[in-house]
Amino acid sequence: MKRKKPFVFWLYILLWITIVPMTFFHLARLNWLSTGMCLLTLFFMTLPFSLETRYKLTIPRGFLTVLILFLYASIFLGTANRFYSVFWWWDKMLHGASGFIFAHMGFLLLMFLDPRQKQDSIMSRILAALFSFSFSLAAGGVWEIYEYTMDCTFGTLYQGIGIHDTMGDIILDALGALLFALLLYFQGNRRFQSIHRQSSRHQPQSPPH
Repeated sequence: MKRKKPFVFWLYILLWITIVPMTFFHLARLNWLSTGMCLLTLFFMTLPFSLETRYKLTIPRGFLTVLILFLYASIFLGTANRFYSVFWWWDKMLHGASGFIFAHMGFLLLMFLDPRQKQDSIMSRILAALFSFSFSLAAGGVWEIYEYTMDCTFGTLYQGIGIHDTMGDIILDALGALLFALLLYFQGNRRFQSIHRQSSRHQPQSPPH
């Protein structure tokens, strides 16, 4: 019996369908920055599926769904279609969400690098929470470097009024990361067992075409 396609697969296809026409639209208007951002969105949305296939790993479907929506909202809507300029709160909303998402990504990376962390204990929970929090802050720092580079190279205004905007973004990143770290620590065994079950149950997903 053929396995039913997961929700994230159809979400990927739907978002792809919305991005491709806009790519040609921006290209026709010679808007190179927006065109490049559309292509970059497609690349990053496809990357998790490619990593699953290449390294024989399984990314939890719930996390993958949120990650794809985040990439779509930040790169495609935010940068390519200027949602950052239209909605003042767009950047703040995504920074708060990114802290949580990158912390979760750090946790999944830790599970991949050290499968023994699936054995629940107080020390493993502390290590996982600290690693997830630190990974998220590091990712937030890299993102601020990206925003600074874009501002200097293309004359965008991602960093708004400078240091105040940057520090506000980092604080929101830290709060999102802290929320995930606390949930990870207090959920304890449930979170570790959930990752273990999903890794055992799912087979690697090939990139959608």
